[in-house]
Amino acid sequence: MPLPTINTPTYTTKLISSDKEITFRPFLVKEEKVLLLAVESKDKKQMSRAIETILKNCIQTKGVNIEQLPAFDLEYIFMKIRQKSMGEEIQVKITCPETNNKFDYSLNLEEIKIERDENFTNKIEINDEVGILMKYPTFNTSQLIMEEESNIKKIFKIIINCIDSIYDKTTTYNPKEYSEKELVEFIESLPQGAFEKINKFYESFPKMVYEKEITSPFTNNPMKVRLDSFMDFFG
Repeated sequence: MPLPTINTPTYTTKLISSDKEITFRPFLVKEEKVLLLAVESKDKKQMSRAIETILKNCIQTKGVNIEQLPAFDLEYIFMKIRQKSMGEEIQVKITCPETNNKFDYSLNLEEIKIERDENFTNKIEINDEVGILMKYPTFNTSQLIMEEESNIKKIFKIIINCIDSIYDKTTTYNPKEYSEKELVEFIESLPQGAFEKINKFYESFPKMVYEKEITSPFTNNPMKVRLDSFMDFFG
């Protein structure tokens, strides 16, 4: 006689980038084990692989290619899956700004908001004739940059992988038709002002933000908590 089958509920949420609705299920014990081992390791690559496994297993909507979705979409979906799987409360480490001591803090995932920059643009104007259209970094891009040890190489790797097209008054150039060396040389030839615009593009992505004023257990003084990096939510 076979063992009983356990029905798993499903939920829906919307992608930040497109407002498209997707369906997901909570993760099961086997996936929770993968996540806990990754968190325990404190290894970013292992954590990334664990998140990829959980997303592929838990997203139920067909045709969703997680390798091509913006990284912030995947982070948001993962937090929703985590919430429905393990509850709304998570423990994170907070640093007291006055003493630099860390303490455990219970964070409610329902209080995380999506912060958007109203001035966001993916169009980088180099001058009156030349410009770049950028695209959001995907999960694949995140995987690529983890392989680089140099911060400078990481920066250029991110930029190159996020170029959607380069254009002038007469032609649109597909970056896939050019070598990495050619693209690096193009980026290196940009004026400083254009490079600052590219940095602004990355700084203005939609992001998950948790903000709250709490009391420091070390000083009893009020302090502001702001978490806006995905890894912040893992303590």
